[in-house]
Amino acid sequence: MNARTMRSAPPTPDSPTPPLRTAAGSATGALHPPPPRFRQRLLVVMLLAGLVPLVLLGLLAQGALERVLSVSIAPVEGVLDGVSSDLERRGLPQDALNEARLNLAQAELARRALVRRVPAFIAALVLVSGAVLALAAVLLGRALTRPVATLTEGMWAYARGDLTVRLATPEQPRDELQFLLGQFNRMGQELLAQRERLKSAEQIAAWQDVARALAHELKNPLTAMKLSLARLSRTDASMPTDSTRISEAVALLQEEVDLLMRMTQSFSTFARLPAPRFQDVALRPLLAEICTLYAGTSPVPVELVPGPDASLRADPDGLRRLFGNLVKNATEASPTGAPPVRVALEALDGGAVRVTVMDGGSGVTGVLEGPALTRGLFSTKPEGSGLGLPISQKIVHEHGGTLRLEPASGGGTLARVDLPLAPPSAPATA
Repeated sequence: MNARTMRSAPPTPDSPTPPLRTAAGSATGALHPPPPRFRQRLLVVMLLAGLVPLVLLGLLAQGALERVLSVSIAPVEGVLDGVSSDLERRGLPQDALNEARLNLAQAELARRALVRRVPAFIAALVLVSGAVLALAAVLLGRALTRPVATLTEGMWAYARGDLTVRLATPEQPRDELQFLLGQFNRMGQELLAQRERLKSAEQIAAWQDVARALAHELKNPLTAMKLSLARLSRTDASMPTDSTRISEAVALLQEEVDLLMRMTQSFSTFARLPAPRFQDVALRPLLAEICTLYAGTSPVPVELVPGPDASLRADPDGLRRLFGNLVKNATEASPTGAPPVRVALEALDGGAVRVTVMDGGSGVTGVLEGPALTRGLFSTKPEGSGLGLPISQKIVHEHGGTLRLEPASGGGTLARVDLPLAPPSAPATA
């Protein structure tokens, strides 16, 4: 059965469940089959279990035959010579004696031929038996390893997250291995159903977080707008029109409307983030470009720490947005006179790179990573929408990396991004 790499996007509740597939098919990725050590060991065991007793029995049989066939006919010939002399002395015919001597000579020739052929016969018997045992071991090994190889292909597919693969198995299993394949398919169905339920629960929880965050973010501008409208509605015919009060209320309304428009634009941008287009990217020139871009508007210098370059397969636009967000946050958090914002690039073991962005601002209160970066919408800037970190986390996740924010040792915030040189499931061409 041919091994293949099976990739499929997990279904969403709004899309139909992908059709189930068998483990056989065209390969989209190179998979190396496991070494045939089990089959080789089975062959060795069967050969040893069959040939060792057979060789021992052959040696015992050869020894017994040699002892039986080693009987000499010299004493018999001496007796026949005595009988021949006695018959000759009496003048009796010796025809019967001559015939007995002829038969005895033929028996001696047959004994000698048998002594010469016994070793060859036993050797041929051992070779034929060995060939039969080897053939039986190969056939038995194939019968035993074929279900194991099929099960291995299914396990590789499940390890990649493709739970739609089903192994070929008869409806009524004929042995324990076929029963195991059927149970494997049943396990895949249960895992797929559990994953769909988990995805639905996660989406519901995500919508709840979004609704909670939106309610919190919209409450402040809507409250201010409500107060401004109430201020405008308090008019008295006996009092002159207060143009200052009206202009202040209108200005407040305009400011809150602008804030809502920025939030709406940020949400729209986050929802329409383009799919990544992976290609070879030289990371140090890209970081230098970002540092130069934000150095002109930053209250503190933005420095790229010298070091070696690193090339990886990534989406250059996504990386510019990712590191641009981190550098922008660092510059906005740094007051005038604070230490410079430092961006560093280093190589990691295991085929990965790390980019750190450190500032001397007020710093975060604790470590932020994983779900904490996308839980809720928070921003310390009046014009912020709170979507910078969720956008950065989404880009890092698409590249198969990690994003971590932690308090720096000397004060401020340290943002650390670890990216693999080749993200998982990246296309071969840009």
